[in-house]
Amino acid sequence: MIARLAVWAGALLLTGCTTPQMRETAVTVSMAGPPVSAEQTGMAIFYRVPGNPGFFGAVDQQWSVLGREDRAAAAKVEEYAVRPCAPASPGASGRREVIETIAAKAVDHRIVIVNESHTVTRHRDTIRELLGALRPLGYTVYAAETFQNREDRPDPVEETATLPYPDVNSGTYTFEPVFGRALREAKRQGYRLAAYEETKRQEAPRGSDRLARMVARESAQAQNLAAILATMGPNEKLVVHVGYNHASEAPMPPTGERWMAARLKALTGLDPLTVSQTVCASDGDVPFLAELPSNQPPGLVDLVLSQPVARFDRSRPAWRRQAGDLAIDLPAELRERSGPLIIEAFRADEPFDAISIDRLYIEPEEDIPLLLPPGRYKIRAIVPPVPGR
Repeated sequence: MIARLAVWAGALLLTGCTTPQMRETAVTVSMAGPPVSAEQTGMAIFYRVPGNPGFFGAVDQQWSVLGREDRAAAAKVEEYAVRPCAPASPGASGRREVIETIAAKAVDHRIVIVNESHTVTRHRDTIRELLGALRPLGYTVYAAETFQNREDRPDPVEETATLPYPDVNSGTYTFEPVFGRALREAKRQGYRLAAYEETKRQEAPRGSDRLARMVARESAQAQNLAAILATMGPNEKLVVHVGYNHASEAPMPPTGERWMAARLKALTGLDPLTVSQTVCASDGDVPFLAELPSNQPPGLVDLVLSQPVARFDRSRPAWRRQAGDLAIDLPAELRERSGPLIIEAFRADEPFDAISIDRLYIEPEEDIPLLLPPGRYKIRAIVPPVPGR
């Protein structure tokens, strides 16, 4: 098997070495060795497969982590359903124009808060692009909900700040490759990464009801972000990457409680520019800025970004090929095994402690490609965790 895989890698290397022009657009890959067990990676919990005995967590989010957003769409239909919104007037349409419009509005703010679905990977790629557009405007700190926030020692993103790649221990959602690419862009742009999630000491007392836990978490997040702002220079600005309602500036029904963005605004006196990607979804082909629907609280966010509903080509998100990824077919040896595999592609010069550039769960006989930007990669095959362990 390994010998035949070497032939597969060599053929791709040959196509990438013919001319300088081809090298600029080629993907070259080589196998790192025979398949390893998920347990051998030391990160088995991240490779668990939904549907197996002993699985826990959000099914749709885990399918997204495993590169099978098509299955996430099937598991959680509402996040992949059309939720039409009217275009804003004046508005912006198209990927570049939307990013430029958000950045232009961010000039007059010190904080930008943008949300995501924890399943829809296109949201994370949009934030990646936004990080690049905001950096020249004085935005220097990138805080993400998912970053581990420790009480007793430096946070993982601080410990690995000098690494050029994102580390697998940075957080939870960051393990998903498109999120990892956003972290790469943040590092490339020179952002300081900062954790602001609620810590153990800030949690509501054991046995508290859901509302009390929510209030404790939103308050803690706002306090932690205010503390981060206090460490920043007077001309430095902050990007905050959140999930769902944490970006809400208006009290949310049915309880009327305030979420993080509203609390941060009250605590600091700073009016953030808030952007939601989770209110609307269109059946069109391009993103656009939309009007806030009438069924949402007035003043919920400043900007509503309507993304196209995810579509899939050979079980992978179509937008990734439109954005420049190349489809790399797996050799038969990986597709025709008796059991499933998880395939990961890493930059050739990076360790396995880096977040992979792509990850793909495949079952026997499935013909699904990796999606990779031009570059040199090493491929690792992982046998998923044994069910029930």
